[in-house]
Amino acid sequence: MSALLRLIPFALLLALYGCQRPPEAQRQMDNYLDRVGRVLQQDWQSFQPETLAPYRFGPRRERVLSIAPLRIGLLDLIVDTNDCRELQQRISERNTVLGKVMPWSHRLAYDGELLRALQQCTTLLAKQDDKEALREQLAAIAASKTNSLPATYWNALNTSEEFEQYLRFADQPLPVSANPLTDQTAIDALSDLARVGANLPHALPPDRTTLDALFRTLQRSQQGSQLITSLAQTTHGLQQATQMLQATEARLLCPLQAPSARSKILLNVFVLFYAGEIQPYLAQLQRRGQPWAATIAELRAVPGIPPATAEALERLAVTESSLWARYQAAVAEHTQAWQDLLGACQSQPGQSGWQGPADG
Repeated sequence: MSALLRLIPFALLLALYGCQRPPEAQRQMDNYLDRVGRVLQQDWQSFQPETLAPYRFGPRRERVLSIAPLRIGLLDLIVDTNDCRELQQRISERNTVLGKVMPWSHRLAYDGELLRALQQCTTLLAKQDDKEALREQLAAIAASKTNSLPATYWNALNTSEEFEQYLRFADQPLPVSANPLTDQTAIDALSDLARVGANLPHALPPDRTTLDALFRTLQRSQQGSQLITSLAQTTHGLQQATQMLQATEARLLCPLQAPSARSKILLNVFVLFYAGEIQPYLAQLQRRGQPWAATIAELRAVPGIPPATAEALERLAVTESSLWARYQAAVAEHTQAWQDLLGACQSQPGQSGWQGPADG
């Protein structure tokens, strides 16, 4: 049943692709590929939505870490810590009905509050000679909670729907826009979450309100997931166009190593559709993708990361085989393919056959 349920999003995605008009970014790329293919008499393959499958997190059971229960009963301390009202409040809160079912993000904030209260209480009891056993007990609790902070942190992220949604593919790519696209607020929130984990346990986690605000910021953003889809679709499209350009023999396109009628048509495709439509979209992806990839690398470097989470992040960025790295490589290879073919036909900027938009 679980395998069937995991196929449902792809069935819906395929239905959307089949029934709705493709997004403008996809239409532009398909139009570009079609024009290159017609001039060069080459075939190309459409983007397949199922290739987006790797760009999402696996089951939570593979990412949630086990944390050993605290062996020292906190309830027993309520009577013994009459001088520590803040600690008593934290202990009582955890043992309410809501406290026992609080989500992992709230447990992370709670553990920070508990550790602060333990430190405050230990300091208060430091000069009371008859409280040595209690101080040792508090120290043991603090050590246990401190050691489990990285696991609690990763559980907070890995059980967050907001975190999962932001770093998985969408059914739509980023829109084509003449204005710069920005998702800096969400990227800053993800970076703040990464710093929370990186600074543990020396800096305790922030309070519940702060953490909730960071997760809500991720929830409000659609661009994180849309960027993943855009990178996958655009990488595929560039690779298809590069294959067509590389498969074309320059001596057949321009036999005299000078512009021919067919090479002039290809140059027109380059100027009007690659430089005019595709390149502005690539510039948007580069602007959006650089801080996104850097933040994922920052998050990947946080200690204690579960292997399944690390692998999911590495599929997006960080490694040479990641989506971001393959996109960068596709852009570079495509640029070089155009330079090689246009150069062989004396049609690069500065060469005799160059004809830009202003040249008619």
